[in-house]
Amino acid sequence: MKKKLFVATLVSYLGIYITMPVLSAISTKAHLMPGQIGIMISLGAFAMLLFAPIWGKLSDSFGRRIVMIIGLLGMGAFFILYVALFHMAIGTATASSMLIYALMGTRFLLGIFMTTTPTAANAYMADISSVKDRAKDMSSLGFATGLAMVLGPIIGGLISASGNLYLPFYTTIVLLLIFAVIMTGILPKQQITIDNAKNEEATQKQKSKFFSVQLLSWLLVGSSVMFVVVGLQLLTSLYLHDNIGQSVVQSAKTSSFLFVILGVTLMIVQILQIKVFNFSARQMMLIGIPLIVIGLLLIASANAYWLMIVSYIFIGAGAALGMSSLSAGASLTVSQEHQGAVAGAVAMTQAIAGIVSPLFGSFIYQINTKLPFLFFAGFAVLTYVLFMIIAAHQAERGVRSE
Repeated sequence: MKKKLFVATLVSYLGIYITMPVLSAISTKAHLMPGQIGIMISLGAFAMLLFAPIWGKLSDSFGRRIVMIIGLLGMGAFFILYVALFHMAIGTATASSMLIYALMGTRFLLGIFMTTTPTAANAYMADISSVKDRAKDMSSLGFATGLAMVLGPIIGGLISASGNLYLPFYTTIVLLLIFAVIMTGILPKQQITIDNAKNEEATQKQKSKFFSVQLLSWLLVGSSVMFVVVGLQLLTSLYLHDNIGQSVVQSAKTSSFLFVILGVTLMIVQILQIKVFNFSARQMMLIGIPLIVIGLLLIASANAYWLMIVSYIFIGAGAALGMSSLSAGASLTVSQEHQGAVAGAVAMTQAIAGIVSPLFGSFIYQINTKLPFLFFAGFAVLTYVLFMIIAAHQAERGVRSE
């Protein structure tokens, strides 16, 4: 079952990342201005923010299987509409306001389904994982995310090399719809869960409410990880151009290479976590945040290309541990009946990062090119300290209760 959840998460994220290399180019051919492209992408992230917790709660009420299948089908259906609108817009000689608004609206509708399958898959993994194995099992879904981040742009770039910008979209549609049918057949209709009732920690959580200070600390420290991962996607090529002295074309190529390095590092560390380290969720976060901070400080002081490579290795390793520990740690703060809701809350932090990080990062970058990296590092340290204080307080309460 865990392998099926891995595949479902991988396919869902591939549906996003395969089209990313050509999205700006095809939008430009459809007569969208750069600002309109940014708004369109932000609308997708805003939809993820609004609907991730809703899908999580729906998976609690109606089951993980149906929500996962709806997610794949929904993405496939709205990608079909997206492509049709791109065809119509590119076929016109000038920009049509109606078509531009339609593309923006479709991106919003597509965003509604982007986190549906991963959210339900995370909740399902929590259902079938023991408290002891939660961090390791959640790391496998983090590995699926990292694999999609690396393979998606590579696949999209390769199949669009012929010059046909629609091919990545067609590939994505076929992939999503085929796996929606496959998942309908292989996912069990009767939801599987593991009984943790005998576990004292799980029993105690059954008496608690969904929201807690402990959950808030996980979401805050996890958001610091996501801010970095998302923010770098916008700022890397700009920083290479302005601070390392690369040309615009060269900085774009180097930026892509650095993200391959980050993604490969992320995957390697997650494999090591699953096969070798087996850190607890808290241990992963306590190790991951310092690695990210070191990487950010290296970027802020970088005046050479090789130092940028080293910094992205640190950030990739830290992000691997941080992203996996967020899902695992947050799931351990709530009872079994709230696993879908907490998975939605985790996905919501990713959506918030998708909206806030590019906007705020680009704004302060105009003030000083090093400022975004220093801010992200400072925010990570702040949430890290808060996380440790709350964890220490919880541990002290546990000792007193004994």
